[in-house]
Amino acid sequence: MANVKNFAPLMVMTLTAGIGGTAGSAHAEKFALEEVIVSAQRREENAQDVAISITVFNQEQIANANMTNSADIATYTPSLSVNTRFGNENTSFSIRGFTQALRTAASVATYFAEVVAPRGQTSQTSGDGAGPGTLFDLQNVQVLKGPQGTLFGRNTTGGAILLSPQKPTELLEGYLELSAGSLGTQRQQAVLNIPFSDSFRVRLGIDSNARDGHMRNVTGIGANELGNTDYTAARLGISWDITDHIENYTILSMVDSESKGITSSLFACNTNPDPSVNPFYAITGVACNTQLSNQAAAGQNGFYDLASTIPTPITAIEERRFINTTTWQFGENITIKNILAYAHLETQNGSDIFGTYFKESPVDTGLPLGGIAPGADPNREFLVGISVLNPGVPVTSQGTWVEEIQVQGVVPDWGIIWQAGLYWERSDPDGYSGNTSGSFLYCDPSTLEGDPANYNCNDPLAGTLGGILVQNYKTRFRNRASYAQATFDLTENLSLTSGIRYTIDRTLGDGIKERHNFAFTVKQDPIVSTSAPREESEAPTGMIELNYRPIEDVMVYAKAIRGYRQGSVNLAADPGLDTHSNETVDTFEVGAKTTFGGPVPGRFNFALFDNELTDMQLQAGYISATSGPTTAITNAGRASIRGAEVEAYFQLMENLSLNFSYSMLDTELLERGTIDSQVIADAVTEASGNPVSGQVAAGTYTPIADVGDELPFAAKSSWVASLNYQVPMSPSFGIVNLGATYAYTGEMRAAATSASPYAMLEDFGILNLNASWMGILGSPLDLSIFGTNVTDEEYVTYVSGTYNTLSFDSRMVGFPSIYGARLRYSY
Repeated sequence: MANVKNFAPLMVMTLTAGIGGTAGSAHAEKFALEEVIVSAQRREENAQDVAISITVFNQEQIANANMTNSADIATYTPSLSVNTRFGNENTSFSIRGFTQALRTAASVATYFAEVVAPRGQTSQTSGDGAGPGTLFDLQNVQVLKGPQGTLFGRNTTGGAILLSPQKPTELLEGYLELSAGSLGTQRQQAVLNIPFSDSFRVRLGIDSNARDGHMRNVTGIGANELGNTDYTAARLGISWDITDHIENYTILSMVDSESKGITSSLFACNTNPDPSVNPFYAITGVACNTQLSNQAAAGQNGFYDLASTIPTPITAIEERRFINTTTWQFGENITIKNILAYAHLETQNGSDIFGTYFKESPVDTGLPLGGIAPGADPNREFLVGISVLNPGVPVTSQGTWVEEIQVQGVVPDWGIIWQAGLYWERSDPDGYSGNTSGSFLYCDPSTLEGDPANYNCNDPLAGTLGGILVQNYKTRFRNRASYAQATFDLTENLSLTSGIRYTIDRTLGDGIKERHNFAFTVKQDPIVSTSAPREESEAPTGMIELNYRPIEDVMVYAKAIRGYRQGSVNLAADPGLDTHSNETVDTFEVGAKTTFGGPVPGRFNFALFDNELTDMQLQAGYISATSGPTTAITNAGRASIRGAEVEAYFQLMENLSLNFSYSMLDTELLERGTIDSQVIADAVTEASGNPVSGQVAAGTYTPIADVGDELPFAAKSSWVASLNYQVPMSPSFGIVNLGATYAYTGEMRAAATSASPYAMLEDFGILNLNASWMGILGSPLDLSIFGTNVTDEEYVTYVSGTYNTLSFDSRMVGFPSIYGARLRYSY
């Protein structure tokens, strides 16, 4: 791949942050536009020749925007959103409204060096993404929008995100970099590239990053600050030209991340006392008002204040990867590539899911069975939903093998470019994974991380609804596929591309739930239930595309695509609700990519798309007598997604460039899914043997979207504008760049209209500024200064949508302003 470190005119660039080569290249070549090389079709080509809407970031843009995890990518990419329910390290992606709900397979596949991200378990969102420590020493990050069902396959109904690491080069080179900033930011990077010979090259990189949390815990329990960053990542790349025609490229990487995690903050109470519309008001509604009033009286109701009583708040991620790619140039027109990879992912999590701190009180609160008896323990609180460490059992401990063989070729005389491949994936847990959760009873949370015999709890409902659940899950994945795609030159200016893929997926789950109930303070014998759901799905996917160039610098295209996302299992749900089938999408897209010269050269690209989804996998919540607050996945009947995207780059002056990108989405859920309140009631009644529990579950059934609602995490509009200016000065002084980026995200849905008056997240805008001085006075030193969210915008990224079921709502919030400086020594 061509060296893209200093390219400026990104075809679909959503960020310019003091790019070192932007104005420098224009100054040297007088308004010349450089190519952007991408691998969106599993081969290297100019982005302007690819009929896919693509957003590309180079490494310098990533650094100047202070991106450290996948959630940061979404801020600067229109059409891309993230769900941060389990914190920034465990986000799930949504592109163009194709959402990954909790306990479904990804709708956006994340690839590192052409290998899909390792699988995670299904109890919480983990795996399947770009976690901490991956966004350093990269060639680029490419965000492919729309279904990628032929060449990338597995679960790419929304698109794919490709992370391309910097390969070893033929130069003895490297850099040392130190960063410091607000919130106690301290980051160190080091890269060393050694060409031991013309045929054997090695590149080693290390990235260590620590930053204090921006969320203040007002309880004094567990940790005073949440939302911090603390990881170390290392990567070793080895490139060996075995012969003139055979190259072997090996990557070994590791990431160790352990932060305090993040939890939601309580912010709204449902004050309607009518039990027919607010069934838990007497239990949680009154307590919600008390908590928020107490926080306000103590001056602890700031935007970044929250209440967490978890004794060990933690989000820990350990990831190890091995990727080996052998490329054989077999003759002049055929290339054979074999990719073998293994990844192991282990995660732990402990968090106060809703941020509630409803203390036990000796005063009668009007609860059933006489309220709380005198002599209440001040260490106990009413648990609505918490997740604590399950001793000896991580949330995820999973190994994933991937084997893929590709054959690519050209037939010059016939104007054909083709490729075909076989894909195999196997993912297995090391043992049981899970966590311990508590709901709808009073407990001392500090006793829940150890032996169940030591649980200190009081349940005035005598086990009718509440309990402590110890979860132990295993999920195994089996995935196979074969694919082929070819491009035919019909005329000199017109080409046809067609591809097909057949995918076979199998998911096998094994779950053990150990439910600990209490009759007041008397612990009952545990209730153990097992489940072994299985789900198999298979489908053909593919695409057909016409690509026409009326003139050299203009390409127009039209394509039809069939996408597919596998069915899966959901061990946290009750039997009968613990599987969901695959979803499919039919997409039609038209677009154009143009390059132009003149006094203001640049690029202007647009895409119009229409998607029809069938059996879309959407989340629904309910309260189970066997599992507490939990999630079911419904296959919605139909949904539609329409929209438009515009991407533009303009070289306004020799030293001044402008990038602009825009996305508009019109989404709607058209038909109800396979699960409704009656299905919930029947399943919970069957699982618990108690029809009252079934009716409670049915009464708390909460879909993430109602019929007629927009789809979740699909911003109606979003745009990013960025300016970059190179200050004219003598080359001996160095190169000074100034950059400004404004990223706007429109309102988007996080819950159903019927669930909460706060179901729609408000729009927000973030302004970033940066300045860089490259090659200071002719030295190998570079200095950069950056500020993210410099206006200190307060914005919400997630709401629980529990206002009408649990009598309150909680939210996740974005980061405040962060300032910092970075000094790099290159050699």
